Amino acid sequence: MEGKITVFWTSGSTGVPKAIERSLAQMSADALNIARAFGPTLKRAGLFVASVRNEHFYGRLWRDLVPAALNLRCRDGSVGNVEALAAAVRKEPAVFVTTPSFLCRAVAHPGFAALRGRLVDIVSSGGPLRKDVSRAVAEATGISPLEIYGSTEAGTVAWRRRSAGDNFRLMIGVDAARDSRRRIVVRSPFAMENPITIPDTVKFVSEREFSLEGRADRMVKILERLVSLTAVERALENHPFVAAARAEAIDVNGVARIGAIAVPTPECIAFALDKNAWGASASFIRRDLADAVGAFPRRMRFVREMPVNARGKTTAAMVKAVLAENCREPAVMSWQAADGRLVAEVAFPKDCECFKGHFPGHPILPGVAQLFFTRRYARQAFEDFPDAGTYSKLKFRRVIRPCETVKIEVERKAPGKFALALSVGGEPACSGTLEAPAK
Repeated sequence: MEGKITVFWTSGSTGVPKAIERSLAQMSADALNIARAFGPTLKRAGLFVASVRNEHFYGRLWRDLVPAALNLRCRDGSVGNVEALAAAVRKEPAVFVTTPSFLCRAVAHPGFAALRGRLVDIVSSGGPLRKDVSRAVAEATGISPLEIYGSTEAGTVAWRRRSAGDNFRLMIGVDAARDSRRRIVVRSPFAMENPITIPDTVKFVSEREFSLEGRADRMVKILERLVSLTAVERALENHPFVAAARAEAIDVNGVARIGAIAVPTPECIAFALDKNAWGASASFIRRDLADAVGAFPRRMRFVREMPVNARGKTTAAMVKAVLAENCREPAVMSWQAADGRLVAEVAFPKDCECFKGHFPGHPILPGVAQLFFTRRYARQAFEDFPDAGTYSKLKFRRVIRPCETVKIEVERKAPGKFALALSVGGEPACSGTLEAPAK
């Protein structure tokens, strides 16, 4: 076992892949340590079920090695939604291994609470789990998720459950301190080298407990002053208009400025629709943010959910891609996706770019914009919604004006075939069918 090496590709938040070699012996020792620490709870399960894949370090550790250390098995394949998870745990209780992005979507699913009693534990890693999401998971399932902190290079470093507090506790056998730049420096039998520095800034509250402060490598120079992108994100997320946020440095006419994408709260949406402009909410946030951190996003985009990759991470490239888009998303007031059907209510503030020139003095939502956003949200709801296809029976029956509440309905009729319908106040506005090309 000593000579066996596994190669993982990891990129953190940068989006630039790099190869990391880890020995199977160290990973197995890491798994045994996890089994000793959490075995009494995890052994109550009949199997492990995961939404993560085992080509990543976290997936390999928790899908293969931890179950083996506990003499349990992991279900073949990964689950991509709550319906698949419910089917996987129907016959026996399970440990669910997942990511913050999956849990963020799951708590909005009407069937998630039905999993109460079927799950023995919920394990989350790959990034910070928002406090409100952790609380919502606990309310729905009765389980405060076990959050694992570590990295591909360092292995498992620490853990926490929000029900016991916000601080992380070091794993048995792992020691850590912080360097002059406040970064965490780890000494561990499970790390690829010792000591190893993780580019996260921390604050130790005791010898074995710490809180995460942010990434040390996310300082940028904006208008001749250094700004912490993590501080900007924290200030945004402390604002009553923002549920989640990511900030990055962007180029605005040759000048480095801050850009941010944010998931709006209901209060933010109500304010924008009252003022008939997303810009009103953004201006309100910028004003408060300048007072909090001395900097504010020059460009903001509100999104229904954070974009994530297969590992559940939001990369810098993803954030910049959203900020580069020329069209703002509508405000999403309600969202329900289950059993092959999506029902959402949205409204387009007047300053959405799709109204520009269509038509001066009498703005109406173009048909192409209706189809564009219906497709975008359908792809978020259904893994099999086609990237391209053929529309049939397409009809536009009613104009859609700024800030009108639009009901979007998408229903799977057959594999690769979906019925689409938009309505306003019960009055049909658009309908049709989209079918994927024949293979």
